[in-house]
Amino acid sequence: MALEQKIEMVTDLLEAAKNFFVDLLRPDMTLEKISEVVSPRLDDTIKKYEKNGLKYSAGKFSIKYADESHFQLEFEMYFQDAEGKWHKCANESDLRDASLLEAGAWKTIQALKIITFPIEKPQSKDDEVLQKDKKLEAYKEAELDKLIAAPAETSADDKTIDIEPEKK
Repeated sequence: MALEQKIEMVTDLLEAAKNFFVDLLRPDMTLEKISEVVSPRLDDTIKKYEKNGLKYSAGKFSIKYADESHFQLEFEMYFQDAEGKWHKCANESDLRDASLLEAGAWKTIQALKIITFPIEKPQSKDDEVLQKDKKLEAYKEAELDKLIAAPAETSADDKTIDIEPEKK
């Protein structure tokens, strides 16, 4: 591979990473919606660089707690060229306002601090490149168990209504 081609390829990797998070999120995003939006972009990035002669090896996508009202998105992917040299494609978004997230998603990010999805190379057109985060799955299961175990709360304002009229 000529030196000019390698320089162009690395420059393309850096440029794609820089623009990756532009216009990505909308209000009321869940973690699943974020995954649905990010997955095709990551897939396209992998395909583009493999088409240019790099071999995708591994990567991860993360949603990170930044502070009491912000979070960040980041990814890193690793490619190897024909000569065996490694190239990293990575980026981190600017701080994003927590108000973009659905309340449950924000609560989850606050609790776990970081949610990481391994990036797998898609084997077919319909494959998801983002795999499930085991820590997130365990957290969701624990939250569900809490809901199931908690007794139903009733307030003093609850009223009983007789469906059948009283018989005299």
